[in-house]
Amino acid sequence: MITIAGDIHLKTSTFCVLDEQGQRLARQKVLNDPDVIKSFISGFSGEKQLSVEATYNWQIFYELLKDAVDEFHLLHPKKLQAIIQSQAKSDNADADMLAELTWRGRLPEAYTSCAETRQFRHLLRARVKVAQQIASVKNQVHALLNANIFYGQRPKNFKDLFCKRGLTYLKTVSLPDKDRFLVDQLLAEIQQLEKTKAQIQEYIEQAEFHTEDIDLLSTVPGLKKSKLLKYIVASEIDQLSRFRNARALVAYAGLIPREHSSGEKIRKGKLRTDSNTFLRWALIEASLGAILGDKKLKAYYQEVKSRNNSSAARVACARKLLTVIYHVLKERRPYYTVDQQPATHRIPSIAVP
Repeated sequence: MITIAGDIHLKTSTFCVLDEQGQRLARQKVLNDPDVIKSFISGFSGEKQLSVEATYNWQIFYELLKDAVDEFHLLHPKKLQAIIQSQAKSDNADADMLAELTWRGRLPEAYTSCAETRQFRHLLRARVKVAQQIASVKNQVHALLNANIFYGQRPKNFKDLFCKRGLTYLKTVSLPDKDRFLVDQLLAEIQQLEKTKAQIQEYIEQAEFHTEDIDLLSTVPGLKKSKLLKYIVASEIDQLSRFRNARALVAYAGLIPREHSSGEKIRKGKLRTDSNTFLRWALIEASLGAILGDKKLKAYYQEVKSRNNSSAARVACARKLLTVIYHVLKERRPYYTVDQQPATHRIPSIAVP
């Protein structure tokens, strides 16, 4: 089988081609033009396997070449970086190394979802990012106000600075000219972002995705009333079979701590960063509603909170909630609360670090 590896970038890509014995047949930099790329790949006869790194634009290469080769391998960037550690980095060297790894079968592969799922993720992630942008701009307004007015000097007839009364106050409060200009600009930006968020949310509400999974997730406390959170959980998990067990899914969501252990010493730190941050965000957001909707989970929250703090308790509940979601999707059955579960059923648990 011919082995082809591509070091892909925005304008050009470098491809290295090996024969069945691992000898290099070609190495070439080509323009990122569909016809040019397909012509280069089709120039080699016989069975072909192609590997590319999961960069930000890998999807367009996948859709272009998945039918032009017999095997398509998507490589995990961070795992690949751990394997390839060289001070001599170049496009040629990267393409050569990718080709050799592919030929030897040492592939740190990443999961490849279908086009529909990828596009739906783009929509959901954009909705989350717009909400985060709004929070960031609001924080800037808070900072400007705090720099000019003591908290005790503000009116007491509103709790939220961005509610109707709060906005009226922000638009009329006396500030230095330069800060007044900035606050006005930031308020206009918030208004535009809120409009964008509402439009994306309306589109999401009308969409259909993984209907059977969504029906099952609708029985989970914390997800019942939020179509956004249900869709994020369903789209980020996608195919449950790619996780060997519940703990693998929890690790994928980054809901377990980093560990630095050696010999008899075991050290655990903050949450892992090599994870799916969108899935983690959705589970932590859903944890509060789940705590209110399940007595057993609420008791667990209070227990962890008494030993640590409320933030650690919410993460622990998100971890337990995702563990149960794994079993709900795997066993194709609804979520059971303490009052609903059969006598023979036990909600799976996970150890709290």
